[in-house]
Amino acid sequence: MKCLNSLTIKLLLLLVFSASANMLAQNPDSLQLHNTANDTLSVIKNTAVKNVDFTSNLDSLNPPQKHKTNALIRVADAFVYTAISPVRWKGKDWTTAAATVGGAAVLTLVDEPIKDFWDHNHSPLLDDLEPLGFHNGKPYAAMVMTGGFYVTGWIFKSEWAKETGIILGASYLTSGALQTIMKSAVGRARPSTDVGNYKFKPFFGDPAYSSFPSGHIQIALVTSMVLARRVENPWLKGAFYAGAGVTMASRMYVDAHWFSDLVFGAAISYFCTDTVMKRLEKTAYDNPIKALERKHKISWQVNPNFRGIGIVGTF
Repeated sequence: MKCLNSLTIKLLLLLVFSASANMLAQNPDSLQLHNTANDTLSVIKNTAVKNVDFTSNLDSLNPPQKHKTNALIRVADAFVYTAISPVRWKGKDWTTAAATVGGAAVLTLVDEPIKDFWDHNHSPLLDDLEPLGFHNGKPYAAMVMTGGFYVTGWIFKSEWAKETGIILGASYLTSGALQTIMKSAVGRARPSTDVGNYKFKPFFGDPAYSSFPSGHIQIALVTSMVLARRVENPWLKGAFYAGAGVTMASRMYVDAHWFSDLVFGAAISYFCTDTVMKRLEKTAYDNPIKALERKHKISWQVNPNFRGIGIVGTF
């Protein structure tokens, strides 16, 4: 507003000096004053033009704000994108997947010795810690974390908290779906059945045969990984990962899982969460639905000629 007032005043001065200049130009005896008026007129014109240029560039100083993509769209997109990841895998990715499965298979060789270790090392302290690890890996813990962060961010207008809730929700959903399918398909016996770590009953439907992979460590590690990546303090990072460690130990402590179950469940959480976080970062301000429409948009062109009508689709 100040700029516009200043510009108005200068334009009025411009008119005054123009009128004075014309009057002086009619008087031959006032040549010196005439020249002075013209010089002043030139200075004011230049100043006014500069102000006009400045006001015309105001739009460039205030670019339009970007709108964040709807949270549900981003979560659904991240779920699908992660679920179909094998379609995009290349040689190195398949090697990593094979190494993960192979590593879990090799670790089955130490399942029994580790089980024996925990069976012979019970203590009151570990008895008290076990429930913490148990509850940290339950689905209700995942819902509390997701809802808690998102609602807190909504109430206190914290984009950091809302985004953390979105990442947690998408990561729980994606890794949870994969481990649930595998748990039923593999049908591995839990340590508590005392039938050994190589007993399998696929699609048996009995909780006693749903040991591989661990659902508790899947949830616990998602929580630890997301929160650790969302903060900078190394002590906080360590505390978050320690929570997953407690859950891992607690599941072996009560003969609920073999060591290899937990390692493979952790691997699922890591790869799913890492993919989800990268995808959510990309779609934060780039709506994936609109991006897909842009990518596959077809424009039709009708070309009539003497042989008939040709239709060309460009996409």
